[in-house]
Amino acid sequence: MKEHCKWPIIFFTLLIVLLGGCEKEDYTLPVKFNLSFTIKDEPMLGGSLTIDEIGLGLNSISILGYREQGSDVFLTRKFDDGKFFVVKPIPSNAYEKLDIPQGVYNPISFSYNFQPDDDDLIDDILDWLEDFDEGDDLQELQEDLGDIIEDYLEDIKPCIIIKGKFTNSGKTKHIVMVVNDPLTFKILGDNRNGGAEVVLDRGITNTGNLQFNPSYWFSIITPEMLNNAVVGVIDGEEYILLSKHLNSQIYTAIFNRIEVSTTLTINE
Repeated sequence: MKEHCKWPIIFFTLLIVLLGGCEKEDYTLPVKFNLSFTIKDEPMLGGSLTIDEIGLGLNSISILGYREQGSDVFLTRKFDDGKFFVVKPIPSNAYEKLDIPQGVYNPISFSYNFQPDDDDLIDDILDWLEDFDEGDDLQELQEDLGDIIEDYLEDIKPCIIIKGKFTNSGKTKHIVMVVNDPLTFKILGDNRNGGAEVVLDRGITNTGNLQFNPSYWFSIITPEMLNNAVVGVIDGEEYILLSKHLNSQIYTAIFNRIEVSTTLTINE
């Protein structure tokens, strides 16, 4: 009789062990994660400023996540030759597909490691500034600066390039902001309610929306500041180049607001 009682106990013990092993194994299985890049649609400077696109030159994306069950996750998607993402205000096709182990994360963060361009034009800008300080012909200076800006628009892919238009008193100027210092943005992932607990489940399509907020960036800038900025000229049109060395006050004010205002919403 005792021998018969042992078998159910042994059976249920093995079943629990097997189920526990399966459950543990499930936390090593990846989910498909679609990471998209978008721009928050809000008016800027009373509607006088629009953003055409934001370019991002990435070297890698690193993910650090702490899970309630299963081991913590640290993984990196490297782009051997760098990868350039172009983000537009309209529904964008800028996205990256990732594989991330499933589970409940609290928190999970994504680090975006930017890749500076080897052909950065800082020396050209510094030479131009010397000519500007020496009082060279203004029209020639504006055309020379236009050549530098055109190189950024056509040939150079910095860490970040922001393109837009500023219209004031019936006159339009193009905006080109370039960031080319080595940098990393670390963005925490939030759920749809703004909380830090994020669930990645193999049974659903998992998404992340990395959203930039130019309205917040430029909220510290006034139309007068842009009107007084140094401009270059390309084919008769005026361009405002914002860089660390040129129109640097505007550049710094905007740059300091980019990372802190960027959000990542998961499975919204």
